[in-house]
Amino acid sequence: MEAFEFPLYDTCNLIQSDLAADTLASSLELARCYELLFSRTNPASELFQVNAHAGSTVSVSRQLAELVSDALGYCEESGGLFDITMGTAVRLWNFKAKTLPDKRLLADAVGHVGYETISCTPASIRIGDPDASIDLGGIAKGWIADGILDWLEQAGGRHNLVNLGGNVAVRGGKENGSPWRIGLRQPAPSSETPSQSSFAVIEIDSGSVVTSGIYERAFECNGSVYHHILDPSTGMPARTDVVSASVVSKRSLDGDGYSTALILMGADRALQFAEAHPRIEAVLVTDEGDVLATSGIGRDYAFRML
Repeated sequence: MEAFEFPLYDTCNLIQSDLAADTLASSLELARCYELLFSRTNPASELFQVNAHAGSTVSVSRQLAELVSDALGYCEESGGLFDITMGTAVRLWNFKAKTLPDKRLLADAVGHVGYETISCTPASIRIGDPDASIDLGGIAKGWIADGILDWLEQAGGRHNLVNLGGNVAVRGGKENGSPWRIGLRQPAPSSETPSQSSFAVIEIDSGSVVTSGIYERAFECNGSVYHHILDPSTGMPARTDVVSASVVSKRSLDGDGYSTALILMGADRALQFAEAHPRIEAVLVTDEGDVLATSGIGRDYAFRML
């Protein structure tokens, strides 16, 4: 499960549109509004209040209820490999300080992971376990990218791109009529390769490409490497042969909802899952350096290895 511990609007590092600059700047205000809904760590956010009152029913906005409801669907479909109640375990990890959580505390936190304890209506959320905590870090960016694209389109934008770092969502192709070219990043830490370094390019007019990987937030301790994609069953970094999973879908929400789960599934199961799923295509990179792709990659999208 991926943590989401930074202001959402800071991740909005690239928005392209044929809208006027002043109109385009307003989209950042929308991202700030989302921060006040979805942040686990901001005391002013709605989600913070939901977690603070775990065990009780909390009235929430339509947007937060909608995202949590959608997220629960991905939790169920992945069999719990994606689980938004990882908050209690996630907060024990400090990847910036490169320290390991206390084993006993982590084991106790994992005992409170279980999306089934959450009940959600269009206007309220209840976490049934008073010691559980919701973390939307693995899915909020997708919802926000889709929301910003909707806003840009309603404002009159016809050629729009939103890049939230790992989540790229586009609509309408480029102004010159060509598709957007989205690079799939080399699965290596930012400190070891330029952020623009890609191993492949995919072309798409409208849709989303979301990439999750075990390489971005990781540290070494006592000879072992610990990454930020955590296994809900253990609270520890997932043991997997997939180092990077890129999901191509109509909605960026789907990309977020499935990309992390594909990593936890392992290469064989992940490829089968994505191949059978009607809403997604996927490109996987294994720890052996193999690149695996579903049949729709190359058939429905122009795809080129670099």
